[in-house]
Amino acid sequence: MTIPLLQRFRGVYIEDGSSISLPDGLERYWRGCRGGNKQSRGTQAGVKLTLRVDMLQGTLHGPLLQDGRSHESKSLLQQVPLVKGALWIADLGYFALVRLAQLSQAGVYFLMPLKDGVVTWVEGKRVDVLSVLQAQGQEGDQEYALILGAGKQVPCRLLARRATEAQVKRRHAQQDEYAHKHGTQVTQRQREWAGWILLISNVPAPLLTLAEAFVLLRVRWQIELVWKLWKMQGQVDEWQTKNEARILCEIYAKLLAVLLQHWLMLLTCWDDPHRSSIGIGEMVRDQVVVLAHGFCRRLSLTQALRLVCEAIRQATGRSIAGRLARPSASRLLLACDDGLT
Repeated sequence: MTIPLLQRFRGVYIEDGSSISLPDGLERYWRGCRGGNKQSRGTQAGVKLTLRVDMLQGTLHGPLLQDGRSHESKSLLQQVPLVKGALWIADLGYFALVRLAQLSQAGVYFLMPLKDGVVTWVEGKRVDVLSVLQAQGQEGDQEYALILGAGKQVPCRLLARRATEAQVKRRHAQQDEYAHKHGTQVTQRQREWAGWILLISNVPAPLLTLAEAFVLLRVRWQIELVWKLWKMQGQVDEWQTKNEARILCEIYAKLLAVLLQHWLMLLTCWDDPHRSSIGIGEMVRDQVVVLAHGFCRRLSLTQALRLVCEAIRQATGRSIAGRLARPSASRLLLACDDGLT
């Protein structure tokens, strides 16, 4: 089954990074953040994994490895171009006007949160986004044509929606936790900014409505699930030795294993929009012995892979069951095509 909303684009790419702290002796290979704060001392060694996933085809770009101290804005994936007509979805860590301008010039669409403090223009006048939104009273969804940057370099749409009470409460708690951890204070503007969900996008309105954009933003969380799967099930950030060389070998081997697991998912059930990555991961682990026989040539590798794929196809529990209270992202995306947004 396909998702028509995603098929409007030549690719829907979600991108994010995740870090693994390493023993200090591995600093000569991968340098960590060092810094630390009142709650932690930082790490001398660490590696950052950067990954880009095409939710349309399942293609992976990465994971690319770089020093743990590297910021998302310095991602190695910036050197991997996106095709014209593709949609790139990322979080605030990747917000950079230069990057957004480059994407627009290349004909690539973007969808991401708006960063506070960026110079914004509406109808040729420099404005404060928060003031513009608050001037509309209790109106929930709002949309404006913006230009970002002091040099007016990035034309886009501002898509605004009031956060729910539960979202505001959770965001305020996160602000308080961050302020306590770093010894700062939460400003009134930060409190008010937390009352809105603000997105920017250069996708034309006929191609993507405001309601569809907020549903599509949920796709970005799929990459968080990838990291959770790789660390929780693949245990790429854990090891059973103190030998530093073996630690690196174990990390690299586990990364190869989770890539193989993803490849098996592509072969068996990527066309199912409700597929459960966690469930499929469990099925792959159940078939490890068969794969081992294939790699050790007790079976032909082709035969071993065929047996594993067939076991996954026939297994129950590989799809996420429908639920009314908290529908999955896949069902929300399909509902967009039915006009239920």
